[in-house]
Formats: sequence, structure tokens, C-alpha cells
Amino acid sequence: MKRTPLFDAHAALGAKLVDFAGWEMPIQYSGVVDEYQTVRTAAGLFDVSHMGRVTVEGRDAVAFLQRVTTNNVETLPVGAAQYSMVCNPTGGIKDDIFVYRLGPTRFLLCINASNHEKIVSWLCAKAPQGDVRLSDESDELAQIALQGPESQQILRAVCPRAADTLKPRQCVETEVLGASRANRMTGIVSRTGYTGEVGYELYVPSSSAKVVWEGLMKAGEEAGIKPCGLGARDLLRLEVGYLLYGNDIDEQTTPLEAGAAFAVDFTKGEFIGRPTLLEQKEKGPAKRLVGFELLQKGVPRHGMKIVSDGQVIGIVTSGNLSPRLQKGIGLGYVQTKFSETGTQFQVDIRDRAHPAVVVTLPFYKRK
Repeated sequence: MKRTPLFDAHAALGAKLVDFAGWEMPIQYSGVVDEYQTVRTAAGLFDVSHMGRVTVEGRDAVAFLQRVTTNNVETLPVGAAQYSMVCNPTGGIKDDIFVYRLGPTRFLLCINASNHEKIVSWLCAKAPQGDVRLSDESDELAQIALQGPESQQILRAVCPRAADTLKPRQCVETEVLGASRANRMTGIVSRTGYTGEVGYELYVPSSSAKVVWEGLMKAGEEAGIKPCGLGARDLLRLEVGYLLYGNDIDEQTTPLEAGAAFAVDFTKGEFIGRPTLLEQKEKGPAKRLVGFELLQKGVPRHGMKIVSDGQVIGIVTSGNLSPRLQKGIGLGYVQTKFSETGTQFQVDIRDRAHPAVVVTLPFYKRK
């Protein structure tokens, strides 16, 4: 298995390590629920260096990204980030990504670990003969996520410029840990994350990842910062209805079916998958991803059947027990006629039908 530059730090902190998309990653430290509560009330620190990072630059970079992604890159100002998707010709989702515009013709793409090789190969195959330069920076850059209500205060200690200026979905190339000349380095800091809380993601040289990690941990001691693993990250993202590739989306689902039409801009012109997606928009998708809550005690899980009047109408893609709501919550695809808020159906949990109701996402929203 592959390891991130922070593997030794995780081992020293007693993390429980698991195989995730071919990476030996921490699933938890103090416990999933404890880490979840820390992010919701204070701040948690995540190593997400297993994600892929690709730079795209050159005179034709904008035109290239307009063709291979679903959102409108031209509307993205320098210093901003947007959620987007890479689709196949039939509109299926190859990956959901974040696009950061670092300069007029320079971009950073953050892609899922499980799709790293697939997307890099796809981008290289689709790159035109013009001035577009692709570079896989995944080994050179580490990625650390600082999330929670105390994250701005903590970040200010190591990167005051970003802490004091960044608004949601903005990014900046700036000095990190600049107070010490020995530690001085330039990184990319963005106000993004996967938890629904105020948060930041730091892209720093892999050789400096441990210094940044330890600097953030030290800066957050009084605020109660804790290292967090993938278990808490999955629970946090589910509560805010964020999609997980391989569970909620894949190449057999489209952005419109997944409730991500906001990441598709049909007005920008042609892009890969547009004809099929446009047809689906006009006719309406046959299935939709919904959020649901159980009406009695139980925990829905990926792969469970969703039924109505004894007939299977869909399948659960993500599910868990929400610590905040103290009830089972989940995401799942159902036939479109069952997707309206308030619709009731049942989730088959170990051959027992548990009543559930479709709710408006997110399940949890930061005040």
C-alpha cells in the first residue's frame, strides 16, 4: 500500500490504519464519534494527501477545462475554487473534482484518490495539441484539511494572510509558517472542505508536510484540536449531503441524477457528456438521489434495498447514525416519482422493513 508523507505522524499518534483506495490511511484515532464531535465543536485535522493533485496551465488551459469539466471555468475568477465533474461521453461521472484558479491560465485540480490514475490518463488523452501543460503534482504536494469552528483562529497562527482574507471557496498562494525563517515555505490555502464546517485545505510541499501538521496541532492545542481519520470525515460529509465517489456517484450515474445540476453549465457551449445530459434535463432523469431519515431506530448502510408496497424502488448508497440528529440517515437513488420531500418508503435492514421519509438536504446545517 502507498503511504502519505504523514504516515509516521499517524503511527506515532496511535491511529488505526486501514487500506483506502490502495493507501494506508488512518480510519480513526480517539474514535469516530469523538473526532466527529471535535470537528463540530472545535477543530479537527485531516491528512487527505491520498487525493490526487494535477496542475493545468497554458494559453489553452481554459478552453481545455471547459471541454473536459461540466462547470464553467470562464466564470471562475483568479483566487477562487469551484466544484465540478468530469463526465464520460454518455454523461456518467468519471470523477467529481475541485478546480482552483491560481492565475489567468493556471489551475489546480483536486481529484479523488480512487480515480487518480483514471483521471490523469483521461486528461492526458483529451489534451489538445495547443498550449496546455498537465503535471501530476500528487507526489510533490501534500494536502491537509483543517476543519471546525475554531479553524480560522488556528490557521491565523501559521498563515495569517489566508485566515484573515479568504471567503468560502477562495484560495491563495501564500507563505505558510512564515514566522520562522527556517520553516518558511509557499503553499496554496483554500477555504474549502468536506465537513460542512468553516474549514481550510492546505497544499504544501510533501517534504514540509510534517512541519505544517505539527505547527497546526501546536497552534490548536488551547482550542482542543484533534487529529481525525476517514471514519469521522465520512460521517461529517454525510450529514451535509456531500457525495462520495464509488458510493453515491460513479460512471453509471449522472450529475442530474445525483442532484448536482448546480455543477453543470449548459450555457458555456460543448463539453464531454453535454448532449446526453441536455437530453436528460429535458426529459427528466428516471432516478434521483435523495436524502432520507429513518422513522424508527435503525442504521441504513450502503447497498440496502429501498422498497415501497413490497417493490424495490431504489438502493441506499450511503448511510449511518447521525450523532447530531440521533437517528438513521442516508442517501439513495429512487425512482423519480418517489423523490419528492415528504415521500415515505421503507429501507430493508436485515430483512426488516424500516419506515423512512425523504427530507431536504442537508441533514445538518451550520448556524
